Amino acid sequence: MYKISARGYICLVLALLVSVTVFANDFEKNLVSNINRMARDMHLAGRAISESGNEGAVAALSRESASFESLKRLIATIETPAEADKATQQIRLYGYRVKNHAEKRAFEESLNILESRVKYLAQTENPQLMGNLNAMQALRKEFEANKAIIGSNVSERMQLLARTSATNTSSKPSRNDAQLGAHVVNGNTAFSVYAPDATEVKLHLFKTAAATKGVEHVMTKSAAGIWHKILPGELYGTFYGFTADGPKAPGFLFDPTRLLSDPYAFANVDHDGKSVVVDRSFKWTDQNFKRPASKDAIIYEMHVKDFTAHKSSGVTGPHKGNYLGMLQGKGSDRVLGHLKQLGVNAIQLMPIHEFDNNFAGVTNHWGYMTSHFFAPEGSFATGKSGQAVKELKTLINGLHNEGFAVILDVVYNHTAEGDHRGAALNFKGFDNPGYYRLMDDRKFYWNGTGCGNEMRTESPMTGKMILDSLKYWQKEYHVDGFRFDLGTIIDKKTMQRVIDELPDTTILTAEPWAADWQRNQWGKSDFRNTRLSKWNDDYREKMRAFIDGKGNRNDVMTVMAGSCFWWTAKPSESLNYLEAHDGYTLNDLYHGDKKKTRLAAIVLLTAQGVPMIHAGQEFNRSKKGNHNSYDQDNDINYIDWTVKDKNRDIFDLYSGLIALRKKYPNFRHGVALNSQHIDWIQPANGHGIGMILKGTDNLLVLLNGDPNNWINFKLPSAGSWKVICDGEKVNDAGLYTAEGDYNVAPTTGVILRK
Repeated sequence: MYKISARGYICLVLALLVSVTVFANDFEKNLVSNINRMARDMHLAGRAISESGNEGAVAALSRESASFESLKRLIATIETPAEADKATQQIRLYGYRVKNHAEKRAFEESLNILESRVKYLAQTENPQLMGNLNAMQALRKEFEANKAIIGSNVSERMQLLARTSATNTSSKPSRNDAQLGAHVVNGNTAFSVYAPDATEVKLHLFKTAAATKGVEHVMTKSAAGIWHKILPGELYGTFYGFTADGPKAPGFLFDPTRLLSDPYAFANVDHDGKSVVVDRSFKWTDQNFKRPASKDAIIYEMHVKDFTAHKSSGVTGPHKGNYLGMLQGKGSDRVLGHLKQLGVNAIQLMPIHEFDNNFAGVTNHWGYMTSHFFAPEGSFATGKSGQAVKELKTLINGLHNEGFAVILDVVYNHTAEGDHRGAALNFKGFDNPGYYRLMDDRKFYWNGTGCGNEMRTESPMTGKMILDSLKYWQKEYHVDGFRFDLGTIIDKKTMQRVIDELPDTTILTAEPWAADWQRNQWGKSDFRNTRLSKWNDDYREKMRAFIDGKGNRNDVMTVMAGSCFWWTAKPSESLNYLEAHDGYTLNDLYHGDKKKTRLAAIVLLTAQGVPMIHAGQEFNRSKKGNHNSYDQDNDINYIDWTVKDKNRDIFDLYSGLIALRKKYPNFRHGVALNSQHIDWIQPANGHGIGMILKGTDNLLVLLNGDPNNWINFKLPSAGSWKVICDGEKVNDAGLYTAEGDYNVAPTTGVILRK
């Protein structure tokens, strides 16, 4: 080890100080100046009190108070972790120049003021500042340990500064503060949970999921409001929970007798059971998969259990209705083989975060009652002790290797804890007013979701949790995109963070509404010209009406072109759908009229935007008229694969149209269309409309929504066109040719190519 002389230390530190001076901004210069002024005024006030009369002491104390307030106003301009870090470093440098008790007081007061400002920001605006608080506490301890140097010579102080400059505490949160949940690291297991107002949190470990008695461990609280406990050993397979005590003031629901699960649990036993320390290791083989661009996505919305729960799926044994069952049938026309035949490229899974399957005593089949945002639903796995982790990864890995992107339907707008009558499962018991929007009477919850509560997404920790969850599913499970249920309950700032912080290739879509429209935090026209698409109910309603022989032609033109004249900046911001889990199936809506369901397929897959198909739509599935089947864990929702055999013509139409859409970029423009991309044909009958989509191949889509009359269209340009879809069949080589006039039958769509 090299030895450095005192002069070397001084040169080193002076060089460091020169560097700081050169690059310091006005704030840093003003900060040092204010601290020096406060130290001077404190010194003078102390002398005045001991030497002069009452009048002189009052004047000196007034100056001291003024310098204190001036420093407080300056520090109040700090907003970011970087600014707080710079201020901490300047105060640290000042601390090593302290040579008398007035300067010591100035150092301590400036650190107190800074700590108060950063704590306020961390609790109200930016939780990342919690790491700065840790740095300040470390500086305080460091100064206390070395305060004997006050009055020592310059060389001694400079040597101490040089020794500590390389080990200054970072403004970033500590590893444990950053990683909530249960993590096995270096042979130990670390538990962390956020409960800023709790006065005591205990960790309880259990050998089984049903055990009522466990081993209790008192946890330690950090300045960030996070409670920690590190235990020796890799505790995989251990079940655990917490108890928390704290204020009994309105809004808080602390109950030290109630076992709470981990909000960051990576596996949980049902929605209301214990959390599980789970081995998350997995060998991925999907390195060659490339997710489609948003504009090229063709989304298939489906429910994990429904896809293979019916006996006709051919899936039997423990994988029936489960994650792994979806990978069966590759060589057949069922399940995975069906998806490959259909040709979609993105599978959107209805909620698979751990959820309450029987909310308020009613079957909750669809899964829109999330209890844990980091844990996969256990009922879709072969066991409920963490098996879902590996089995869901196996499913996603398998889908990627077959060419399918995976999108998760996520529900960050409310939780399964419900309203004031609901039990505290996790969030309520740790930080009820932080995680939920409470009414003026803090016993009650805002309920713009219609499900009992609203998550307080604008609070720093809840916003962090949402981003942590999304990033976790991408990193840990290789998920390709997310669909945000009741997206407008999520505050605008957090949605913007989602757009900004997730990888550019992430597929993002959201419902741009709430159950209570007065609770919307943003609207359809927000986030224009971003990669966030919104479920387009305008498209749904205008095109359903057109198919039914009603509607307005100008509206049809607008939504078929991507709704860019209304609220999108480009077509990929519009997610087009005619059937979804909510509402009637098309077959039920149109009472089994195949002409209408065929026309629906054509308008959906020729429109600009991102098309979405609901499972079974592609072969005229019926739910027996049930338009809200959330509570039907039975054949109402299960996919009956024999219906595909009966309606093979509809399936072939869908698969043919999907192949055309994937082949021709005319249907998938990335910019708002103008006359270079599209021309319109408007026959005398207002129920008819033609789209000329220009490109290397020109495509002509002719639509007749009139249920009673044929419509005549004048084909543009001389020469013949190939009819590649006649309304029932698709053949890109051409079914036959047409030129001059073309008559389209009632309730029919055709596609021609030149």
